[in-house]
Amino acid sequence: MKLTKKYYGYLFLVIALIYATITYWPLGQKLFLICYKASLPFIAGAGMAYVINIVMSGYEKLMHKLFGRDIPGKRTVSLILSYLTFIIAIFLIFYIVLPDLLSSLKSLLTIDVKGVEKLFSNVKEDSTIQKGLHYFGIDLDQTASKLLSNYNKQISTILIGILTSLLTSVTSFASGLISVFISLVFSIYVLAGKEKLGRQGNMLVHAYLPKIEKRFHYVRQIAHESFHGFFVGQTLEAVILGSLCALGMTIFGIPYAPTIGILVGFTALIPVVGAYIGLSIGAILIMTQSIPQAAFFVVYLVILQQFEGNLIYPRVVGNSIGLPPMWVILVITIGAALWGVLGMLVAVPTAATIYKLIRNHVYTKKAAEEEELGALAESDHSV
Repeated sequence: MKLTKKYYGYLFLVIALIYATITYWPLGQKLFLICYKASLPFIAGAGMAYVINIVMSGYEKLMHKLFGRDIPGKRTVSLILSYLTFIIAIFLIFYIVLPDLLSSLKSLLTIDVKGVEKLFSNVKEDSTIQKGLHYFGIDLDQTASKLLSNYNKQISTILIGILTSLLTSVTSFASGLISVFISLVFSIYVLAGKEKLGRQGNMLVHAYLPKIEKRFHYVRQIAHESFHGFFVGQTLEAVILGSLCALGMTIFGIPYAPTIGILVGFTALIPVVGAYIGLSIGAILIMTQSIPQAAFFVVYLVILQQFEGNLIYPRVVGNSIGLPPMWVILVITIGAALWGVLGMLVAVPTAATIYKLIRNHVYTKKAAEEEELGALAESDHSV
């Protein structure tokens, strides 16, 4: 290989970059974190715009069907309606959920400790139960005192945690409000000019990445299908499951039906394991009123999930994710460890995108190999 000036220039540049990275790593890391934190509201605004665009596109299609043509101001009206939809939904959720949560917390704080002690004393007087407990090595006196002590400690911890959270929320409210406002304004700008931004992005890719332009748009399309299918499909499934849950609880007279229906629907946005999270929270809320009703709720929701997952979901939603359940559980665990609830929601469509890209690549290579083998077989027959 002939060593040219260009080759030495590249070598010098690589060595200089390695030296600068090692020497100024703390400074570069600090600058990167500052830029990352400053860009978080804009990243959140872009994600918000993507989700709201699904609703906005639905309004635009509905208006086109109603009027038979594109009317002036369609984008503005659709944009306002989509934001109003989310605002009303959030308001209704808080309006329904908060009173029941406060009521259940009040019930939890006002449990009659004397009644619990009376229950333990009645159990202690029963010789049959005492023999059974002694057989398993359980000392009821110590158990009762431990339970009551732990209960008092848990109540104190809950109250201290609530007060600490309130103080922290008050101090961080101003900065959080500014970030939300920036994200909201940025999402409005993105949605108002999404076609122009799309054209500019395509021009940049065509100008600076011409060799991978087709591959870039292919990956972008697969990612869009995965994220769009996930949000639409899982939201529809969550609404159906939450509505059926609230309806059944109302029919059977189980308390907190609207609140638990919303919680089950919200957690059902997380595939496979989400509804079971809602089941656990709902059971704890109902236990503050009635333990038998809580047990009945668990049985009812498990049956409802089986019915909805095997009959309604495949017909209404279909395979919106395209990811096997085994991988869904894995990526949900990783996403939760990295970014909590947001990580659980984003990890599934991201993994679905990677899964589809790898699957399509494998199928393409397999088809090419089979075509090559077929061509070789034909050439052998011709000889």
